[in-house]
Amino acid sequence: MKKQVIIILLIGAFCSNVLAQDREVARNNDLWFLQLSKFYFENGFGLENELHLRLANWGGEKQQILIRPSVFYTLNDAVTFHLGYTHIETYPYGEQAIAIRTPENNLWAQVTLNHEVVGLQVAHRYRLEERCTGKAIHTAGQPEIDGSLHRNRFRYRFTLKKSLSDKTYLAAFNEVWINFGENTGLNRLDQNWIYIGAGHKINKSLAIELGYLHQWIAKADGNHFESNNTIQLTAHLKISQAKTNIQ
Repeated sequence: MKKQVIIILLIGAFCSNVLAQDREVARNNDLWFLQLSKFYFENGFGLENELHLRLANWGGEKQQILIRPSVFYTLNDAVTFHLGYTHIETYPYGEQAIAIRTPENNLWAQVTLNHEVVGLQVAHRYRLEERCTGKAIHTAGQPEIDGSLHRNRFRYRFTLKKSLSDKTYLAAFNEVWINFGENTGLNRLDQNWIYIGAGHKINKSLAIELGYLHQWIAKADGNHFESNNTIQLTAHLKISQAKTNIQ
């Protein structure tokens, strides 16, 4: 199992390095703040919401603001289904800044498969996204949003979690984002994320997690890329009618 994990992480890093050769790569240092809330009901259903504040240039520039509500159904300990909506506002930032703040609205469906191997909690998350992103045009030399572009994306995240004690844990994941369908541009590989972090459970409902994320972004023109170092602070809130502890 350990060899498989190392191989997956190395593949992500290798893909990023290979794609970066002979291309224009911008490097950003980001601070991300996340608040993730889950509300469990006794019948297996629940509500979830994510709030993201993403800052570039060590907090000096806005990067993105994101809200992601969803409903989920836990079939059993191994399978969970989600249906959700995401609204994103992306701001001009960094060396390869977009022309204007751009909105995105997307609908998504997701299934997560969980199991345990040699004391590690393993999760495979599969997500399909139907995306509508703002279309930027220039009118009299000034950028503005006029209409939207329809896009599709598939995301796969492989996550490992290891409990160190009743209150502390380590977490790591590698996520690959693949564009498909119309308006995908020249890069099918949209992003690759590699993350490692540590968490502390303050009580049965609240946990705080601090980690490092490397974000690789491939732009639609096929020539511009981002290689971003990110410090991420996450607050996990979980409330259950069945009094389920944070996992």
